Amino acid sequence: MYHTFSEIGAVWGHQYGLEVVNYFAQSGDPTYEGPTFRLSNAFDAIGREVEAVRKNVRINEIHNFGKYLISGPQSRIWLDKLLAGRIPKVRRVALSPMLSAKGKVIGDFTISSLKNDLFQLTASYGAQAMHMRWFETHLSNGVNIENISDKRSGFQIAGPNAGLLLDACTRDETNDIDFLDVRRVKIGHINCIIQRISYTADLGYEIYCKSTDQYDLWQILSREGEGIGLKPFGMRAMMSLRLDRFFGSWLSEFSTDYTAAETGLDRFISFKKNVDFVGRDIALAERTNPFTRRLCAFIVEADNANVQGYEPIWLNNVVVGFCTSGGYSHWTNTSVAQGFLPNDEIKDGLLVDIEILGKLKPARVTQFPLFDADGSRMRQ
Repeated sequence: MYHTFSEIGAVWGHQYGLEVVNYFAQSGDPTYEGPTFRLSNAFDAIGREVEAVRKNVRINEIHNFGKYLISGPQSRIWLDKLLAGRIPKVRRVALSPMLSAKGKVIGDFTISSLKNDLFQLTASYGAQAMHMRWFETHLSNGVNIENISDKRSGFQIAGPNAGLLLDACTRDETNDIDFLDVRRVKIGHINCIIQRISYTADLGYEIYCKSTDQYDLWQILSREGEGIGLKPFGMRAMMSLRLDRFFGSWLSEFSTDYTAAETGLDRFISFKKNVDFVGRDIALAERTNPFTRRLCAFIVEADNANVQGYEPIWLNNVVVGFCTSGGYSHWTNTSVAQGFLPNDEIKDGLLVDIEILGKLKPARVTQFPLFDADGSRMRQ
């Protein structure tokens, strides 16, 4: 896709060794994003892409996901022991943390149940080596694991008209694909796996195919989407969109330094399942013994610089926490941060200061998403 995207204005960045599009430059936009801790010179271009997702539909590559195929007669049982969350029924999707024996988060996975004994897992592309080591260390008979990160690629389509676009691209029935469904669908001549989920916090679908079919899939989607103004969007817009519902990201909100309870991933742990999954004892203990810190979201009174990560959080003239990530929510015109605070201090509206580039900026804790607070847009 490099040459195709370059021809339509792609401004490239990189992520875990992959080239990824930061944004698409139109007439008058900068074709090089200058490095800075302050507002990007591509600020307006990024905002335009965010608005287009929220109002229509846009398309983005999903090559930068780590992807694994888990198969075999014991695969469901094995996953149930390895992952802390619920393993979904066939043709359903679930989210789950993977914990170490010490209860630390070593992965946040999307589990797609294609058959009773066939699953696709997706996670951070940059964590492949760690995840494969963990899988192989815990491998048991009757389970096969294949890293298909570079064999399977595709696109996500997101926005209120995403369903309209999908329906126009296939003869298969797609109107009955509910939130967190996964389905095999043929788009043109291409066999695809489609799951209804999106990191943009909007109505969206992830469409997977063989990497060798990706260009043909692009041709079909772009042709059918031309009538409704379909265009691609980049990772800068993606990272702005996820802030609207305070979605976390790997190595920022989620990492091996934190537990599921600290980060809020414990809501995806299935304590009801009668399985001694890895890390269960520690996760259970955190339910009864209060943990000392928890991840929060903040609205920041920033000016020309937003939170990047690891900025100190001040309360009553004392540093009490730190930021994990942040940025600008273009859709709501709000500077947003996420970070850890002492558990006994957290309440909605708590006023703190966040130190950004050496200056204290007022901020307040918010416990309510800035967009689609009840999730109805994602589930519509």
